[in-house]
Amino acid sequence: MDERTRRSLVVRDGMHSAELEGGRVTDAYRHDAQDYIDGLIDEDGLIYRTRVRYGLETA
Repeated sequence: MDERTRRSLVVRDGMHSAELEGGRVTDAYRHDAQDYIDGLIDEDGLIYRTRVRYGLETA
């Protein structure tokens, strides 16, 4: 399995899990997740963007 496929599966599973728990996956997160899948950002970048979006501590 290549890295892009692995990332896509990780994101898909995470979003599915959030939705099963009653969460909502926003379009903004989907955009950031696509950047992660495409290799434009790494895991830390995805987490950073999410934390900034919700005003959470980033360091």
